[in-house]
Amino acid sequence: MRRIAALLVLLLALPALAHAETERRYDDNGRYVGRAERSGDTTRFYDSNGRYTGRAERSGDTTRHYDDAGRYTGREERSGGTTRRYDDAGRYRGRSELNGGTRRDYDDAGRYIGRAERSGGTVRLYDDDGRSTGRVEKR
Repeated sequence: MRRIAALLVLLLALPALAHAETERRYDDNGRYVGRAERSGDTTRFYDSNGRYTGRAERSGDTTRHYDDAGRYTGREERSGGTTRRYDDAGRYRGRSELNGGTRRDYDDAGRYIGRAERSGGTVRLYDDDGRSTGRVEKR
């Protein structure tokens, strides 16, 4: 009977496990700098030593960010291919525009500050001069 109960628990957990996703983040020298673990509408962030650094919670087209103590730090609002960022006081902090596999980022004054290019499970990050600043690998 215990084996059946354990099997049922495992089978019920499979859909949740199938939706869990981990992103490993690396700097421009290839050093591991942390990870993000997504499950459902919540993403939890950890530094290179495995310490929890905060979370993001998505609801519809809005993602709210919280620090490691649970304090609200800002939000992102997505509309079409544009994501606008706001700080904890609601001040506009910039936007990102997604076109195909490339995301271009702009600051609050509209200045271009960098891009991210997706290829398969890897996202390569570049600054405004085109220099590599790191990569993110999805697993």
